[in-house]
Amino acid sequence: MKSLNHAILLLSLWVAGAFLPAAVMAQGRNAEEAENVSAILNSLNWVRGPQRVNVGPVATFDVPKGFLFLDAKDTRVLLEKVLQSPPGKQKYFFGPENQGWWATFEYSESGHVKDDEKIDADALIETLRKNLDESNKERARKGWPELLNLGWKQPPFYDPKTRRLEWALSFVNSSDRQEVVNYEIRLLGRAGDTSANLVVLPERLPKALPEFKRVVGGYKFVPDQQYDAFREGDKVAEYSLATLIAGDNAAAPPAESSADSGFLAEYGKLIVSVVSVVFVALAALAVLGVFLKRFSGRGKAE
Repeated sequence: MKSLNHAILLLSLWVAGAFLPAAVMAQGRNAEEAENVSAILNSLNWVRGPQRVNVGPVATFDVPKGFLFLDAKDTRVLLEKVLQSPPGKQKYFFGPENQGWWATFEYSESGHVKDDEKIDADALIETLRKNLDESNKERARKGWPELLNLGWKQPPFYDPKTRRLEWALSFVNSSDRQEVVNYEIRLLGRAGDTSANLVVLPERLPKALPEFKRVVGGYKFVPDQQYDAFREGDKVAEYSLATLIAGDNAAAPPAESSADSGFLAEYGKLIVSVVSVVFVALAALAVLGVFLKRFSGRGKAE
């Protein structure tokens, strides 16, 4: 896969209207490809707030004033062809026009998650650390940086009124000793759950996080897909609240063949499977604010 930072650097040069030949050649790119990126961005149907949009058949989202939104089709194009990030099954992009962060929603129809479980944060973090140890062995064999000092930045918290599960984990990249913080939220519905993925610069986190959490409040399951609409006979998920946090391999360390597809092993990819505040290269994310601002005057209302 091509480097995501590489793609965003190309995007930043295009947004600034300053394709310096030396910089482009140093990145192995050319003006023709830059024009292609420009054409892709301009082809997308940017929805500008304030307005309400459908997020698949199960939910709606109130796009606030000053925010942009893309449907699933255009989000896939943006992630694959511009940001070069895993598109997932069906994601929806949203973000402020000029604040330098962006996010996605993604729904998983995996069944009704029972929320009567009391999460043991101490036991859970030990399970996560064991899984991470196994993942680090595989990472070391591949010559990748290890992920160290895993701990809670915020212990898990579930609000039964809003049906939102939130938590934050922190760890350190062994190559540059930079802290990475994953702040995660899951929204529970009748037949599944929705994750939202946040990407933000570390220095903008204090401002972006409360704004992000407020905006996510505009995501609403339609009446017959709300958590309390559950009826006997509906599919029940095979996992619990704790498993949503730990990932599919909560009960045992991941096998060697799948170690790097397990929880936290996807560090280095910009988007992870839940709301994530990932501390990555500043230059790579700084341009997202310029990117969104660039389109604030060119959005297409639906």
